[in-house]
Amino acid sequence: MTTSHWTLALIVLCLIQGCLSTNEWGVSVLGPLPALEGSSAIFNCSFWYPGTLQPARNIIAIWLKDPCLEGSEELYNSNNPNRDPDVEWIGNLDQKNCSLRIKDVQKKRNHIFCFRFIIANKNKWTGKPGLRLIVYARPRTPVISPLELVEGVTTNLKCSSSNIDEKTKPSLKWYGLPDQSAEQCSKDPTVLSSCLRFTPSYQDHNKIINCSVTYSAFAYSDEASITLNVSYAPKNVTIRGDKGSELTIREGNQLSLMCTSNSNPEAMYSWHKREEESGETRLINGSKGTLSFQSITSSHSGFYSCTAANHVGSNTSKTLEIQVQYAPKNVTIQVDKGSELTIREGNKLSLMCTSDSNPEAMYSWHKREEESGETRLINGSKGILSFQSITSSDSGFYSCTAANHVGNSTSKTLEIQVQYAPKNVTIQVVDGSHLEVKEGDKISLVCTSNSNPEATYTLYKREESNDQTSALSNVKGTLTFQHISRSDSGFYSCTATNYIGNVTLNDLEIYVQSSTGILAFAIAGSLVGIGLVLAIVLWIRRKDLFKGKKSENNSQQGMLDLQQGNETTISNSNIVYDRPCMNKSQGDSPSKESADTLVYASIQFNNKSKGLDSENPQLGQIKPGSKQQSHIDQSIDAAVYENMDKYKQSGDIIRRYPEDAVEYACVVFKNKTVDSKAANR
Repeated sequence: MTTSHWTLALIVLCLIQGCLSTNEWGVSVLGPLPALEGSSAIFNCSFWYPGTLQPARNIIAIWLKDPCLEGSEELYNSNNPNRDPDVEWIGNLDQKNCSLRIKDVQKKRNHIFCFRFIIANKNKWTGKPGLRLIVYARPRTPVISPLELVEGVTTNLKCSSSNIDEKTKPSLKWYGLPDQSAEQCSKDPTVLSSCLRFTPSYQDHNKIINCSVTYSAFAYSDEASITLNVSYAPKNVTIRGDKGSELTIREGNQLSLMCTSNSNPEAMYSWHKREEESGETRLINGSKGTLSFQSITSSHSGFYSCTAANHVGSNTSKTLEIQVQYAPKNVTIQVDKGSELTIREGNKLSLMCTSDSNPEAMYSWHKREEESGETRLINGSKGILSFQSITSSDSGFYSCTAANHVGNSTSKTLEIQVQYAPKNVTIQVVDGSHLEVKEGDKISLVCTSNSNPEATYTLYKREESNDQTSALSNVKGTLTFQHISRSDSGFYSCTATNYIGNVTLNDLEIYVQSSTGILAFAIAGSLVGIGLVLAIVLWIRRKDLFKGKKSENNSQQGMLDLQQGNETTISNSNIVYDRPCMNKSQGDSPSKESADTLVYASIQFNNKSKGLDSENPQLGQIKPGSKQQSHIDQSIDAAVYENMDKYKQSGDIIRRYPEDAVEYACVVFKNKTVDSKAANR
């Protein structure tokens, strides 16, 4: 509304109230004037004076505080308009408008004010009873409490506003919550409050609610808003792996687990691990909800859970299994129940290979032979190696290899010893080349066998004369004759025994030759040798006596005579006599049971004479020192006596004692001829 409008309204009011006087001086105001503390109040005012007076520029405008007399407190004076910054002149003296505005009305302005105007050198006028300003208290901005709420705990939400004037009919109203009945919860008339019963949930956390206070008389409203802070225990506790990580992971890799939850206030986290084998759960360390494995190992496999907690409560996540894949470890060979590693031949044995691995390992078996040291692959089913009927050949060193796609590992070597009765029993002759020995020789008999456990040995002797067998004591598998005698001749046997069984070797015959017979044989042999030497000398000197076929026949006759022990003259050195002492029956051979001995003798004559052989006159033409002479010196007239062998004794030989040996001497004459003619003869 403009100033002219207010002036017109005042004039109309004055006409109605009869404010115009005969002298035409007056002031008109609208009152009383209600105002809300802190708001603006406008004093609508108009005045008039006789029209014969000077213009308004000579008028002084003054607002006085009750009692509006000379000397009363001035609210406004046009001669000092900036005295109070909250008071603003909005009138127009030319239009006879004396309106005034108070910008920020306070309780101290709650008075009666009068307008007074003075026309210089003329007159002055004060409008009474003036304008009454009624200042009402302004409500404070509402306050909502409490700010801290706990999920599930019923609380009275309170909205209150102070500095209330009941005359203004104030009211409070809630916004942002479900419609619920509120009630006045304060007995102080200057305080307006509203209480609302409320049970918060975690979903109400951070919710914004409002409470407003209104004065219907002034169309005034003021409100407050708060964000609910609802404390609640952790919810939706979850474990998740870091980016790129998996819950099935190879040993040595890196893994991080993060525990998250929805909670207020922020939760603290703890980690727990449940061992798969024992079922026990233990607390493990974690920092701010993160569990890190810089180099994960097989021992980290297990079931993990995370607990989030704050002062309201706690909650635990679902269990999460971590599987660490690793190469087999602790590869071990186990023996099945009732089996032993030292086992009797023919029994049953099963070996089981076990390991700690993820994923499950495949198994292979290997055997190392003790003698050769070679290792070979053997069959096994799912880590089990079975022997339904074990044999001595199964003895050896066994190992098992467990493998998966991560790696492999091999067990320690396990030795299996199969115990069995003695096998392959033998008697070996030591310090002797054959079983026919001379009296006084040293000889040892050693009994050996293949057995497990080691066998003990018993040697037996059986007399041929009476067929009596007796055990030889204190020999421990070895029988030694320091000086063997004829009484030691006989049949020997050996029995090898261990706790499983025993095996006996068949009889072995030992024949001891008499030392007297040997001496006689030596003397006879010496005499025969001397006779042979003499015969050869005579043959060399008389080689001209024998020629052609007659010489050949005589040579053959000489060999027969030698066989019979007679003296014979050998006249032809060009004929080779080989094995002249064969027995009449050449099919006869030396008896294996004979006590005869072998004696070897060798006599060689080299005839290097030049021109001594009438049958080979060309020899006299060879020059001494030539190659032909050297060849002849090495080849002709070489008589070799050798190979004195034993044969069956002829029935026509007279022996002093039946056990005496018969000895034969063989003489071989070898003459490598100079020319083909001599060779033919």
